[in-house]
Amino acid sequence: MARLTIAAPAKINLGLEVRGRRADGYHEIVTIFQALEFGDTVHLTPAPTIQGESAVPGLDPAADLAFRAARELQARSGTRQGVHIRVDKRIPVAAGLAGGSTDAAAVLLGLQRLWSSDASAVAETARALGADVPFFLRPGTALGLARGDDLRPIPPGPPHWVVLVRPDAEISARDAYAELRPAEWSGGAATLQQVDAIRGGHFTPQLLTNDLQPAAIRLVPEVAVVIRALESAGAEPPLLAGSGPTCFGLFATRAAARNAEARVKSHGWWTKTTRFMTPPDEAGSQL
Repeated sequence: MARLTIAAPAKINLGLEVRGRRADGYHEIVTIFQALEFGDTVHLTPAPTIQGESAVPGLDPAADLAFRAARELQARSGTRQGVHIRVDKRIPVAAGLAGGSTDAAAVLLGLQRLWSSDASAVAETARALGADVPFFLRPGTALGLARGDDLRPIPPGPPHWVVLVRPDAEISARDAYAELRPAEWSGGAATLQQVDAIRGGHFTPQLLTNDLQPAAIRLVPEVAVVIRALESAGAEPPLLAGSGPTCFGLFATRAAARNAEARVKSHGWWTKTTRFMTPPDEAGSQL
């Protein structure tokens, strides 16, 4: 089989609320995952072994989630086949956009075809790799419960343009949750209301909330500066994208988003204008 090329979209969380800490050490959350049109690209080529180079400078492939996905699926499926992995990396590392998780899911989806792997083995491997990975097996819009891996697909919300802004800093999900204080847990009511709104064909910006935002600001105070800059540029409202430090603002038109990006880019931050992933039946439509 010829080389496979798989899109690996970034995601933002349209709300992320924490209900409490689980016995397994994870947190019980209520979140809405929203895939974006922006992301990485994964290239897979049949090979005698699992090989390639990590797309993250200085990272040993043994620790790279994309390579771990291949090794774990190989072990679960019992195959002796290999693969060469190459990732065109565009999603910043430790940015809260799930770059590692989406790459891993793309590898699993590609290997399901290359190795004729069973779908259940692919799903089990995704769950074992991390809470965000299962979402990217069918990216779009979904309610995430439990660790975030209990997924309930929901209809896509009204299309929005998204401006992503990341200060020159990294925050791992582990560090963000470790910094989170029980007093900052909120229970999930606002995000569940947002789910109801989306199912009704609406979107309510005022319901956007992320319980990890105060923790991210304590870890990287510049996150607060980014949020204020996005607010001044017209975002309604700006929010931490996931575990941070990337923030996002939503805009109704591409022109408004581009204008906002130009304003915040002057601070020297990494920025990207993109939009919600377009459902297949709407791929030809224009905003």
